[in-house]
Amino acid sequence: MPISTIGQASRIRLQFVESRDPEGNEKLSSKSYSNLKPEAEDLSVYNVATSIVGLQEKEIKAIVRIDEKELVGA
Repeated sequence: MPISTIGQASRIRLQFVESRDPEGNEKLSSKSYSNLKPEAEDLSVYNVATSIVGLQEKEIKAIVRIDEKELVGA
């Protein structure tokens, strides 16, 4: 059976390094931004995320895009 997808929602999660213990293990925190347009291009999302990161004092660990899609049977 063919399956199609419908974009529902997208968001980005920025993971920051809060601190490091004496052994070098990182303590992480994250901040999420919701309501991205599902059709937004990855490069555009990345550029916006790096602009936000530039306003932070914390070191960035990762920029994660999370896309939710509905699976629909044809």
